[in-house]
Amino acid sequence: MAWQFIPQLDCYVETGVTQRDQFRNDEVELSDTIVRESIQNSLDATPSNGVTRVRFNLAGSETLDSAFFRELFEAQLPHARAAGRDIDEVDFDHPTALVIEDFGTKGLTGRTDVKDDDNFSDFWRRHGKSHKTGISRGRWGLGKLVYSSCSMVGAFFGLTIREGDTQRYLMGQTVLDLHHFQGKEYPAHAYYADMEGDGAIYTQTPVPLRDKQLIDQFRKLCNLTRSTQPGLSIIIPFPYEDLVPERMIGVAIENYFYPILTGQLVLDFGGTELSAKNIRQLAHEYTDGAKLKDIDALFDFIEAANNSIDSEQLVSLKPSWVDDQRLTEDDFEDGVVDQLREVFSSGELVGIRLPLSIKTKPDNDVHQTHFYVCVQRPESIEKGLDLYVRGGLTLPAESKFGDRKAFGAMIAVDDTISSFLGDAENPAHTKWTANAEKLRKNYVAPDKRLRVIKNAVVNFYDMLVEAEEDVDEQALAKFFSAPGAEAPKRKERKPDTPEPPEPPTDIPQGRKKFARIEAIESGFAIKPSQGAESATYPLLFKVMLAYDTAAGNPFKKHSPFDFDLTDKNSVSLELSKSVSLIDASANQVELEVAEPDFEVKISGFDPNRDVKVKLSASEGEEV
Repeated sequence: MAWQFIPQLDCYVETGVTQRDQFRNDEVELSDTIVRESIQNSLDATPSNGVTRVRFNLAGSETLDSAFFRELFEAQLPHARAAGRDIDEVDFDHPTALVIEDFGTKGLTGRTDVKDDDNFSDFWRRHGKSHKTGISRGRWGLGKLVYSSCSMVGAFFGLTIREGDTQRYLMGQTVLDLHHFQGKEYPAHAYYADMEGDGAIYTQTPVPLRDKQLIDQFRKLCNLTRSTQPGLSIIIPFPYEDLVPERMIGVAIENYFYPILTGQLVLDFGGTELSAKNIRQLAHEYTDGAKLKDIDALFDFIEAANNSIDSEQLVSLKPSWVDDQRLTEDDFEDGVVDQLREVFSSGELVGIRLPLSIKTKPDNDVHQTHFYVCVQRPESIEKGLDLYVRGGLTLPAESKFGDRKAFGAMIAVDDTISSFLGDAENPAHTKWTANAEKLRKNYVAPDKRLRVIKNAVVNFYDMLVEAEEDVDEQALAKFFSAPGAEAPKRKERKPDTPEPPEPPTDIPQGRKKFARIEAIESGFAIKPSQGAESATYPLLFKVMLAYDTAAGNPFKKHSPFDFDLTDKNSVSLELSKSVSLIDASANQVELEVAEPDFEVKISGFDPNRDVKVKLSASEGEEV
């Protein structure tokens, strides 16, 4: 039993762990990621209709033995130092460990002695690959990378008890960078485990520790509360100092208020329990209002939406609603929209059930599924918010309500659509992307289905309010009088001066441009113009490019030998966080713009040639 560092074989491709940036960057903090990843993994392992409980606790030097931790990492530290870890900053005299335990889950199921397609092997023996399907929230096989990323020494340990099996299984893993040590090259991953099998170490299998005394020591030193309950306990030694459980409460509320409010999830942060009973109180205490505004009204909306879905009495649309890629009044039975508008105008919640068919590869099988959309416009809310929920997980980067002062929610609970949306998620589980590899691999024409799902909330809201108009108290002043109201006196005119005609009132205003094009070095940028703030989002931009020609249509004369937008070595495409790439060809890209603060940079063209740019928006506007 020891750290198992196995040298890299010369015939293997050198692979670096570059995915850490997906979990800690300008958009996502490490504290956000550790909360999201650990909770969603626990939700995945919870039986249907069960309640997931997750505990976060920081063990300090009052329980941790410094001598034990020095011995534990004696063989790991030289490799960590060789991989560029700043080990000198680690205080072994005062060790700490972040402990994350889930309860009500199944634990890491599957074979522990050989590699199979179950959870134990997915968690310990695979990187970037997962067998999760259906409503599983995590499916990239990368989420567990956050555990080692949270450790100053780049390591973590896991103790699991499986349902129906009282034995404890403990293993450890360190994830460093590809490094050289004592004349040999080592890959990023190494185990703290026993090895099983005959022959060279390359043919053996890392298996859980067999030393029961060591396992008991781990459990006591790290203050684990798990005794015989099924589930998984994660121990992250020497966590970065900003990873304090009390600071994670606000993160958990902002990311998981939906499953907490609906009773699917209960959390514990250093002894502070977070549940449906006290989430309102703790939300006011631990969130600063930057992400969650109008907390009480929002939580009322979530509870009402959940009750409406459970009642199964929502209006269901015609299956043909997806044919025109947009939700309209024609998709409802006669008179239904007027009834919905009346309820919506009164400030009450309205919801609909949207049927959907999804075609899977390779056999083109058609699967029937559905999702829900709910909207409400409470009085006097400060800012609107639209939510996109898949099996309890919210995707914050999908928000596109802009200045709409209302609440909206797209809620997917059915296994088929949850699997579809899960395959569309980015690694950080914050946004759906139409060009996700799993989406294109598993489904036929997924981009059209994804687009209608993502836009359904905005479409439904806009449809409900499009008939409402502001009251103009002077609109009929010429034709009707009111008691006590006097018409304004006109100035006397000379008799021989004809009265000028009233200016026409039906002259359409010129439509403001959504975007403008600016030249940059070896290319151009697309930035917001005056009409960007008043546009309806999301917008779909189509950009066609070609080198200018002396005669004829340059776009028709484009050759892939000129440039190819799908080749990263040919042209550089930079998108701001509010812009997503939908599709690309040699000289055309389709972009989805979620909000008016957007920027697109395309560069790398021949500086000796002029580039023609044709930009059009989804509302028919050519820029």
